[in-house]
Amino acid sequence: VVSTQSTGFIALIYTISPLILVDLMLYRKVTITPLNIVIYNVFNIDGSTLYGTEPFSFYFYNGFLNFNVAFCLALAALPCFLIFRKFSNDLKWSVCYLLMPMYIWFAIMFSAPHKEERFLYPVYPIIGFAAAVVLYVIWKASAACFGYFYKHMKEASILNISGFFIIYITLSVVRISALGAYYGAPMHLYKDFYNIPEDGATICLGKEWHRFPSSFFVPEDATVRFIRSEFKGQLPQRYYSSANGTYAINPNQNDRNREEPSVYISIKECDYLIDLDLGVESSLEPRYNTKSGWTSIKSFPFLNAAKSKTIARAFNIPGYSRKNVKYGTYHLLKQWYQRRVRGLLLNSFVVLHFSALVCILCLHHALRGPALSLSLALFD
Repeated sequence: VVSTQSTGFIALIYTISPLILVDLMLYRKVTITPLNIVIYNVFNIDGSTLYGTEPFSFYFYNGFLNFNVAFCLALAALPCFLIFRKFSNDLKWSVCYLLMPMYIWFAIMFSAPHKEERFLYPVYPIIGFAAAVVLYVIWKASAACFGYFYKHMKEASILNISGFFIIYITLSVVRISALGAYYGAPMHLYKDFYNIPEDGATICLGKEWHRFPSSFFVPEDATVRFIRSEFKGQLPQRYYSSANGTYAINPNQNDRNREEPSVYISIKECDYLIDLDLGVESSLEPRYNTKSGWTSIKSFPFLNAAKSKTIARAFNIPGYSRKNVKYGTYHLLKQWYQRRVRGLLLNSFVVLHFSALVCILCLHHALRGPALSLSLALFD
C-alpha cells in the first residue's frame, strides 16, 4: 500500500510540476488548471450550470459511444475484482488502488449538473485497464467453473475473449465511420481555407461558432469574426497579439456567460461565412445560401440529427444507416453583392462625377470664346 501511494504521489508531482511551471510562465500567476476545472464545474453551484446542464445518464450514453462494450465492463470492474478476490489471489490489491481513481472521478463528474465529454478524458486510460481486469476475471472464472466438465475449457475461454474483441472492434469501426461520414464536413471545409486567394479576408461564424476548430486552419492574414445568432451566451474573444497576450485580461470578458455585443460585426463586413443549412431558419439565423448576395463555393453533407434515427446516426451500419439518416448541407459562402457591388457603385460614382466635371469644364471652355466675341460685338 505504501509503495502504491508513494508511486502515485511521485507521479502526481512529475505531472503537476511542469503544468504549474508552464502556466506560471504564460499566465504570470500560480494556478493548477485541473483543480480549477473541478472547483468551477463541481463545487461552484452557479458557475457550471450557466453553460448548460445534462441528465445523469449523459455519461453512460457518451461512454458507450466511445468505448461501447468495454465501457460496460469497466463499470463492473470493482465488483468483479472484489468477488474474484474471495476465491483467488491472482489479482493483487494494488489493482483495486488503480481502479479507484476512475470511480472517484465518475462520482465527481456524474454529480455535476454541467457535463461534457472532455471531462472524462483524464480517466480514459483507466477505463481500458478496468475493462481488461474484467476480461481477466471472466477468463479465470470460466476456466475454474467449467474446467472440470470440459477438457478444452482454456481454448473455449480464449474463444470467448476473442468474441468480445470482435464485437468491440466492429462497433468501434462503425462508430468511427459514423463520425467521419456524418460530422466530418467542418474539417473537410476548413482544410480548404488555405486555397482562398483573397488577402486579408474576413471569415464570419454565426450559429456554427462552436465547430470552429482553431485559427491554425485559416490563413495568417485572415480574420475570424462573429455575427449574431440565436446563441445568447459568451463567445470567445480575440487573442491579444501583443507581448502580454497570454496573461492580459480582456475587459469585455465575464464569468457569468453573459452575451458580449462587442464581439459581433455586421454581416455586411463579412467576405466569407460558414453556415449549416438544415432547412429551417429564423430572423437571426436565415438560410444564407438562399439569400441574394451569397454564393456557396464549398459544401459538404452534414447529419441532420433531428430527422435521423438514433441507432442509425450513432453507428454507420451498412444497409441500415443510409436509409435512416437525413443530411443538411455545410457551406462555405462567399459574399459578392454587398461589399463588392457597393465598392463598384462607389467607384462608378467617383468616375461619373469626375467625368461630369470634365464635361462641364470642357463645355465652359468651348462656350467661353463665342460668348466673349458676342459681347464685344454688342458694345461695338
